[in-house]
Amino acid sequence: MSRQHIVRLVSQKGGVGKTTIAVNLAVYLKGMGYETLLIDADTTNPSVGFHLGMERASIGYRSIAYGRSPLREAVAVHPSTGLHVIPGIINAKPFIVSDEAVRRIHSQLGKSDYRFVIFDTQPGYANFHVSKYVDETLIVTTPDMPSLSSAIRVASTLDRLRAKHSMVLNRYSGRKYEVSPREIGSIYEGRLQAVIPEDPIVPMSIEEHIPAMELGRRTGFAREIASFGRSYCDLNMSGEPEAPLREGFFRRLFRFWHR
Repeated sequence: MSRQHIVRLVSQKGGVGKTTIAVNLAVYLKGMGYETLLIDADTTNPSVGFHLGMERASIGYRSIAYGRSPLREAVAVHPSTGLHVIPGIINAKPFIVSDEAVRRIHSQLGKSDYRFVIFDTQPGYANFHVSKYVDETLIVTTPDMPSLSSAIRVASTLDRLRAKHSMVLNRYSGRKYEVSPREIGSIYEGRLQAVIPEDPIVPMSIEEHIPAMELGRRTGFAREIASFGRSYCDLNMSGEPEAPLREGFFRRLFRFWHR
């Protein structure tokens, strides 16, 4: 059995498209033939169900976290893609995942046949203690300085936890006022995994409850997700060693703001 890879998507700032990327990356990996599980682990505002038309779930991540259901009973199958999903219960109250719950969930994941597990989590720093259980954390940002500075703070926190991370720039259109990939490279010392364009297919897909990867495979968004997914699979399957962690994020950020 191939080694399982667990990927966690985070952001410190809401509204950057983290869930959109999580959903469509999972759909792409499933379409490539990998057994993939998408988990809506946003304990405050779960929204994976809206993207996939699965918003009426009665068993979800909360049930597993509280030990009410084993992982296999919480899995739902997305009809058109066959993707396995553990949705969030949309009308449930916000909750905190304990260390015991995290260990229980990841113990069950380790016994499963999933090649990839994608966690979508809530904005902010909650549950960063789970970083030791994942192979990589993807920090999602948009091309504006408030979002990027928040992403850099997340990266700094992950460095202190010695957790591997990389970044995804979402909703980039190349306008003069946007922070460019080159500028991000001068601030962020990790890997910029993908630059995903602003694309009208995304709000359309959310409205239609159909993943953008299904709705328009030739769109700029879908092409970049596919390119990102291919390179991500190659990176993780090649056994390439992790890049060493480095320091100096905030010093670089200060120079960027004042140059």
